[in-house]
Amino acid sequence: MSTLSSQSSRSMDHDSTTPPATKLQVREWLDSASWDDFVASSQDGTICHLFGWKTAIEQAYGQKTFYLAAHDENGIRGVLPLVLTRSPLFGVHLTSMPYMDYGGILTEDEEARSALLDQAREICAANNAALNLRYRQEHHLPLSTSLRRVSMVLELGDSAEDLWSRLPSGRRNRIRKGQKNGLVATWHGEEALQDFFTVFARNMRDLGSPVHGLSFFRSMLRTFGERSAILLVKDGPLTIGVAFCLIHGDTMSIPWVSSLRPYFNRCPNQVLYWEAMRYGIDHGCRFLDLGRSSRGDGTYEAKRQWGAEPLQLYWACEPDLGEQTGEASGKYMKAVRLWQRLPVPLTKLAGPWIRKGLPN
Repeated sequence: MSTLSSQSSRSMDHDSTTPPATKLQVREWLDSASWDDFVASSQDGTICHLFGWKTAIEQAYGQKTFYLAAHDENGIRGVLPLVLTRSPLFGVHLTSMPYMDYGGILTEDEEARSALLDQAREICAANNAALNLRYRQEHHLPLSTSLRRVSMVLELGDSAEDLWSRLPSGRRNRIRKGQKNGLVATWHGEEALQDFFTVFARNMRDLGSPVHGLSFFRSMLRTFGERSAILLVKDGPLTIGVAFCLIHGDTMSIPWVSSLRPYFNRCPNQVLYWEAMRYGIDHGCRFLDLGRSSRGDGTYEAKRQWGAEPLQLYWACEPDLGEQTGEASGKYMKAVRLWQRLPVPLTKLAGPWIRKGLPN
């Protein structure tokens, strides 16, 4: 990895009593504790920046990771977690972070930011990869930026009672309906992984999207421990709604949510989201991140009906791949329709092989 000097070179005849210049270095970092301490102390640090993703992704998918830190003799000055994904269908991408909404260079230090970007570009050049850096704030990097996506975030408030009073009446009525239907929401760890995956895989097939592998979720549960949890909604003995939840700082995220379509009239999603909100408040969270959407689409409107507000995402890339063309979109929709006709067991086998190469 490169080594960069933070000061100009001094002449050979400088005063021998002058202290040596402090040098900024960029290298792959191995100390997870000091990395996570830096993330926790940074205002813009997210759960996507945590070192645990290196372990989880490597174990689940065998992807090559580059966890770069810019540091000097005083410690870390910036970090950049990167994952290299290769796919015969979608090409080679170096992303921070794949499968998630956030990531990117984490630093307030311009020198460290420039050094980390330079090193990421070197890795891209060596692997003929496109660079993708994902931010939830403007990044001021010399990269093309897509503004197509937003993250829908709900402010939870101080108590469940206060939040309940702020929910739209339509949401409250549907929560009550689900509860009257006898739906029960409960929290679990790895023991509920199979129940979660059964519902999640079926729903992803119905949506026409390749599913993450079971090992991906198992790796996250084991890596993040108490930061992660599975939420199940049951109708008697049958699991009809599931969510995989992550907590970091004052924010609880729900990146993966699914309910079985034949049971939508029993309101499993409403019971699920309300229980997630209560859980977040009980664990000291101020915000519930409902995940990314595109403005105006179905998921955007559904999340907005809970009172969630859009948080603009800034997805930087190099080179600029542009927006999807109509022809590509047509091919994509054909693939979706084909996937929807496949048996669920087949999608569980083929889905993870495809999904691991998708940076999104």
